[in-house]
Amino acid sequence: MQPETKQITIMTAIALNNLWTYIQGMSLKKKDREWLAGKLMEPTTDEAKAVERQKAYVKESLYRALDEVEQAKRGEIKMISEEEFWEGLKRDGLL
Repeated sequence: MQPETKQITIMTAIALNNLWTYIQGMSLKKKDREWLAGKLMEPTTDEAKAVERQKAYVKESLYRALDEVEQAKRGEIKMISEEEFWEGLKRDGLL
């Protein structure tokens, strides 16, 4: 997790904790509590879109990886070992 993502996550947790404390202090009727709980649990459109984008990314990544494995089996490309992969990342300064 990147530092800015971690900071946002911590800030979100603090905000949610404050919201929860505020909600607990409210005197709500049972019907109102149920309505609020339903609203808090239903995903927003942005969240649903983000989840769909993540699923599509994972699916596309798996299809590409499987295609590369098939190409390697046919001898069209050379697969590298895990050790070669990590050495390449270190050599390129990505690790």
